[in-house]
Amino acid sequence: MTRSNRSSRSRFGQRGRRGKGNSRLLKGFAAAGMLVATLGAGGYGLTEYMKIEQMGASFCYARPDQAETAVFLDYSVHRNMSDAQRRDMMTALERAYDALPVNGRIMVFTTARDTGGSIARPVYAQCRPADTVGEQAAIGAPSKPRPNIERIAEDARAAFRGQLDRILADSHDTAKAAQESPLLANLQAISRYPGFQGRDRAFVWLSDGIENSETAQFCQVKGDMPRAATFMQRPAFNAVAPDSLTGVTATLLLVETIPLPSPSLAFCTHDEMRAWWPDYLRLNGAERVRLERLRRVNGS
Repeated sequence: MTRSNRSSRSRFGQRGRRGKGNSRLLKGFAAAGMLVATLGAGGYGLTEYMKIEQMGASFCYARPDQAETAVFLDYSVHRNMSDAQRRDMMTALERAYDALPVNGRIMVFTTARDTGGSIARPVYAQCRPADTVGEQAAIGAPSKPRPNIERIAEDARAAFRGQLDRILADSHDTAKAAQESPLLANLQAISRYPGFQGRDRAFVWLSDGIENSETAQFCQVKGDMPRAATFMQRPAFNAVAPDSLTGVTATLLLVETIPLPSPSLAFCTHDEMRAWWPDYLRLNGAERVRLERLRRVNGS
């Protein structure tokens, strides 16, 4: 083979290798370009998705104007309640949930030993999502297909009922049983809770109304339960005075498990108890107060 042939083949081989290298390089650039484009499209899609308001795990859209309902359950009375009283209580609590405006939050507080104190801490909180496409649109939330809205609404109701069952079961746990019934201090703590400061507030209160604490021992000690207005003039009131309840709608579920007066609770009557708490709430700013008796025996 002549030198010129070898040189020609050598140049041809170099051109071939360069051609294959260039081809691979171009393919690499093309693949990289596709990847960048894909990532760019994905990033744009993620950015757009993040702009869409998302519902949280507690069925809430985070908004500053949410309606707020605080539910207070006095554990000390649950063990003495009749089956009929428990059914009435569950009906009332489910009704409180259903009465929430769309995206309104309901919070449950108890006197359980591990949750009581001067700083309120709910044992459970969630919102009521929309039941219909119209309700979803009315609050300006992202649109969803009707089946999705209905499924989410059913899941939320089931979650609330399940949590109520758990919370009420805990009321029979001696490890959680409260040593006292500091009803006044608990009301004060709830009134100061940061999640209960909006313009649209409701309060659902379930108790026998018998304050049993260092502040007072209603019905047990003579003179500890004067008229609400008189009680609020006492120095002891300053330690348990709630923040203003202006605008609050209150529902009192008064549990009557034993006759009043009784040998151990000789210094009050049911009539006095039914008057005392509505008066106390109104004097502290509540504007709409409704009392419902949960009676052990019809006509008691």
